[in-house]
Formats: sequence, C-alpha cells, structure tokens
Amino acid sequence: MKYIKITTCFMLFLFATNCISLKKAPEVNASGYIIAKGKKLKKSLSNANHFVFYNHLYDSDLTAFIEYKLKAEENSFLQNLPVNIKETNFLMTFYTVASSDKSINLLKPFVNKAINEKLNTDFSEDVETKETEYYYVAVYVESDLESDSLKEESIHRKIVENYLIGLMNEYQSIGSSKELNFIIGNN
Repeated sequence: MKYIKITTCFMLFLFATNCISLKKAPEVNASGYIIAKGKKLKKSLSNANHFVFYNHLYDSDLTAFIEYKLKAEENSFLQNLPVNIKETNFLMTFYTVASSDKSINLLKPFVNKAINEKLNTDFSEDVETKETEYYYVAVYVESDLESDSLKEESIHRKIVENYLIGLMNEYQSIGSSKELNFIIGNN
C-alpha cells in the first residue's frame, strides 16, 4: 500500500510538472497589442512603455511599410520618425524584437523508458526542450511635452494608442511581401 501511494504521488508530481515553462514570451491581448515596459520584452530596450504587436512579415517588410506610411527617409533605421497627430508632434521609434517560449518536458523520458523496456523500441529517453519563436514590433513614442507618451498618466496616451492601433491594423491586414510591394508600388 505504501508503494502505491508513493508511486501515485510521484506520477501526480510528474503530470503536474510536465512542460514546465522556462521562459515566457509576452502575450498580446484580444485587440492584438499590449503596452508594456520595453525591458520586459527585450533587455536592450528602455524601461519606458512600448506599444507591442506581432510582426507577421519580415523585418524588411516592416521597414518598407513604415517608410512608406510615415514618409520616412530610407535608412532612417525607423528611429525618431516625426509624426503629427491632432496638432501634436511626436517622435516614434520602431524596434523589431524576437522573443521565445521555452519549456521542458520532464515526463517524456520516463514514459519513453517504460515503452522501450516493455515493447523493445528505441524512443529517445532524453529530456525534451521545446522553443517557439515569436516576432514583435515595439514602438516607443515621445512628444515635445513628455518623454514617454504611452505611460498610464500621459496626456497623449489615448490619441497615440488609437493612432498606433490604426497603423498596426493596416500593417497586419497585409498578407504577404508581394502584396506590400504592390501597395507601395501603386501609391
């Protein structure tokens, strides 16, 4: 009876700890974006708030789209781009960021070992680590009056957020690099 309890507790522990998350990529909300501190997304970003959304195309496509939409100079590196929203001047800086989910599966080696012993198979008994890569666009915005226009108490947060939502929706409605090239080429 004692061995059954120990085995049951051990199996419950394995099932509870299966696929332990080692690193978690940020999750955007139902609207398709979040406003988060840059350091939480990538250590090299500032601690200021950034408007963050998924980048479904290539980095070069984002660059071409932003240069086209904001009439930025080529090779501007998408930094300190001037934007006028409702008679207020802002500077926007766009960053492309890769982040990943990493998890470890502790149950798989035990299951595979049991299967290998019973069925004389050759399944890997190594601990499995799974990594999924996500690509984001992080936008930092400042105005003449404040250095972080996306912080909670900012007087410009709502208008900047609405502008960036529109920009994000337009970018994400583009299905491919070819479609983006067609849009830019015909305007």
